[in-house]
Amino acid sequence: MENTLRVKAEISLSDIRHNYAALRRHYGEGVKILSVLKADAYGHGISGIAKTCDELTDYFAVATVEEAERIRTAGGEKPILLFGPAPIGLIAHAARIGITFALPSLEYARTVQQILKAEGLTACAHLKIDTGMNRVGIRWRDGMEEASMAAIEEIYGMDTLRITGIYTHLPVPDNYNDDDDAFTANQIRLFSAACDAITAKGYDVGIRHCSSTGGSIAHPEYVFDMVRIGMMVYGQCDTLEHTAKIGLRESLRWVTSVIQVETLKEGEYVSYGRTFRADKDMVIGTLSCGYADGYRRCYNKNEVLAGGKRCRILGRICMDFMIIDLSEVEDPHAGMEVVLLGSQGKEHISAIEIAGLNASTCGEVTAAINQRVPRIYTEG
Repeated sequence: MENTLRVKAEISLSDIRHNYAALRRHYGEGVKILSVLKADAYGHGISGIAKTCDELTDYFAVATVEEAERIRTAGGEKPILLFGPAPIGLIAHAARIGITFALPSLEYARTVQQILKAEGLTACAHLKIDTGMNRVGIRWRDGMEEASMAAIEEIYGMDTLRITGIYTHLPVPDNYNDDDDAFTANQIRLFSAACDAITAKGYDVGIRHCSSTGGSIAHPEYVFDMVRIGMMVYGQCDTLEHTAKIGLRESLRWVTSVIQVETLKEGEYVSYGRTFRADKDMVIGTLSCGYADGYRRCYNKNEVLAGGKRCRILGRICMDFMIIDLSEVEDPHAGMEVVLLGSQGKEHISAIEIAGLNASTCGEVTAAINQRVPRIYTEG
């Protein structure tokens, strides 16, 4: 059957299952896994992978109520932690679909309590403790314990909310330098102190968690009861060495095709701005993918795969097109497959590679793939 898609993202569900098995081995049976499916599952598509993840994870996390609703619609039944505060108008709805609220302040907890009480609803919640990131959370600092505990005790007294967990966020757990290591160690000290103080008051803190992907690799001693996994579910990690050590498989393959092949004469220019000028005769190919698909303009330092060869991008990336050098490719022709991310023959382009060339992260690379790019789910 002829291909009808100008560009597509192929997601292997079997690779996602493989990654969960690898993560269970890596962290051990005593550690729960929370799968972060925010940003449309880092570009992999919540609706397409939620059911597979639900069979293998202990928890989900999302950034919006809408993302949680998509997990439920796709058949996901595990608890879903909503990282950010829900808009006031969606709090009751969030409780009805079984969202676990993150409580970053007493004021927000009071709002949730008031709305749930008026609707006759109850919900689970995790306390968010700020230990130094200074973004959101109930501040726990040396000398502030009494005031923070007073707020926490009021939250525990709320009859519509059941506290089932407590967590903090580490901004520099994987920077691998002494100063950042000391900062992270102090955060862990403060978080542990908060947990101990709450427990000493007779309250159950539930599941303790503070580590995301990078932090859990750099400091496995800080994992506590649950690890928050985003990129690793999809086979991505901070380095290729860590990816290989854990045994992950990159589950997404981003593919487009050549739509036109031409000869570029020495001295001719390519694309907007005339930023590339040929210093010799070349064979060039135009691809049916551009920055509106999520292949950003700044990616012009990247390479792509065509005919099993690495090919450089020439000139500026356009909204719907880009142009590559096919001079070293055998039999270049319209319709030939081009891999933007993933494997072709013996070559592989990883999200880590793209991120490294563009001062980004691999999660940002896949999350940027636009919704107009169809997601195709396979068991291969």
